[in-house]
Amino acid sequence: MTEAARWRWRRAGAAQERLAGLPPVTGTALAARGIATREAAERFYKPHLAERHDPLLLPGMAEALARTRRAIADGETIALFGDFDVDGVTSIALLKLALERLGAATAPYLPDRFREGYGLNAGAVAELRAAGAGLLITADCGTSSVSEIALANRLGADVIVLDHHSVPPELPAALAVVNPKREDSPYPFTELAAVGVSWRFLQALFESLGRELPAAEFLDLVALGTVVDVAPLADENRAIVTEGLAHMRASPRPGVEALAAVAGGPPERIGAETLGFGLGPRLNAAGRLTHARTALDLLLAETPAEAQRLAAELDALNTQRREECERGQAEAEALLGAEDEPLTLVGSGKLHAGIIGIVAGRLAESRRRPAIVYERGPEFSRASARTRGRFDIVRAIRRERDLLERHGGHRAAAGFTIRNERLPEFRERIMNTAAEQLGPDDRRATFTIDAEAPLAALNGLEIKGLTRFEPCGQGNRRPVLLSRGVELRDSRRVGADERHLRLKVRDGAATWPGIAFRRGDEQAELAQELDIVYTLSREWRGERMELEVLDFAPSAERRGVEV
Repeated sequence: MTEAARWRWRRAGAAQERLAGLPPVTGTALAARGIATREAAERFYKPHLAERHDPLLLPGMAEALARTRRAIADGETIALFGDFDVDGVTSIALLKLALERLGAATAPYLPDRFREGYGLNAGAVAELRAAGAGLLITADCGTSSVSEIALANRLGADVIVLDHHSVPPELPAALAVVNPKREDSPYPFTELAAVGVSWRFLQALFESLGRELPAAEFLDLVALGTVVDVAPLADENRAIVTEGLAHMRASPRPGVEALAAVAGGPPERIGAETLGFGLGPRLNAAGRLTHARTALDLLLAETPAEAQRLAAELDALNTQRREECERGQAEAEALLGAEDEPLTLVGSGKLHAGIIGIVAGRLAESRRRPAIVYERGPEFSRASARTRGRFDIVRAIRRERDLLERHGGHRAAAGFTIRNERLPEFRERIMNTAAEQLGPDDRRATFTIDAEAPLAALNGLEIKGLTRFEPCGQGNRRPVLLSRGVELRDSRRVGADERHLRLKVRDGAATWPGIAFRRGDEQAELAQELDIVYTLSREWRGERMELEVLDFAPSAERRGVEV
């Protein structure tokens, strides 16, 4: 690193606030998350006991339920239009299976990324209406689809939007826009994934018909979409994912079992990290390179043979996706502008539209600033944007909506389509916005620490307590610890390009293996005595615990921790 990373406490004084009777490191880490009472700890460790929010508080829910019940009773075809990522695909799988359980006739539709682009489009609306769909339900899209939903209305179709994306100034004239991020929403939790919104809609629908939606049959899909879409694992998302993972391990659907097998691990070991880094990329590979229908077919597969065939196809696509990403990243890095630009914006006709989001994410991480990467076509360019820290990328893009053909996304990830001749003006405007909002400190790496403890203090009770923070991910990261004065016993560069560091460290009688991702070029900077910032990690394919080393510094430096 060119500049030393900042270390800061998640909560100053957490060690003094920790619950008595718990292992010290575990108790401090809980207190750092604001969990300092027995009741709070019970709710955290047993999220299924938490009170569930009333789905009828979601705006538009009553109208959505009434119209869907009427469609089912009248035998109308219900078109289900979803985005081509995992959140959209799991939403459509869930809606199809559950609605058909109620006797509904459904017509699932996933757009082609390359022919149709992101979001609801006029061609699909016309096609579905011509096929007889009187009701169109969109999942993981639709909140920004003003003109497309106006077209559906003109053609005589009603539209229900089940979405979680940021809400633009103008809502579409849908029969119902069910989105917890609406300003007029009294629903107490705003961070449901689209599949979570779909789940709450279906729960309310089944209840309104005097039936119960069987969690054991469907909650695995909700957990999968929630984790892969990087929704915060807090509040009811934590309960959804905890329960969904339990069902997935105990009785995996054929598609999940087959996909876990090709990813290299048994279903009974599936955790949130497995979904995010094992299953998710393979499911997403279909929509990135060919068509998301393959991923949907896998989740709907009824036999092991069919599931195994589709899982092998997705695994091969994922290998191809990784190769495309390496080529795309090399192309993007060759186009990089000045080092002092506040935002990275690159694109060319050689970049594959299916991987520009991944490349943008990598650039945002490596350059520590927002990144936008676009595929340039003959007339239009399609772009994906990623950010880090406090910069709201979708809000910044929305400021320039007069230049855009379409746009949408989240605070940290967004996309848009733009005419090529408007790119120079867009570049100037978005650079100015980033320069106004970001300063030098925004590019400095920061690691937030829950607790400090000697490495030797991590006994069996502490390890058990710290691993019970699972499921971990966005919004509930694994506890981050600081251990000082650790002896470096061994280090070597690993990975195909030697980008990572494999470590062995010791504190007294305790010796731990460790991995430091993307730190291979810093091997020469390692001192014999280190202060390390790390989390505990368990390999999916085995039982071994290891340290994931996030940062390190020579112990002689005695780097401080900011409050």
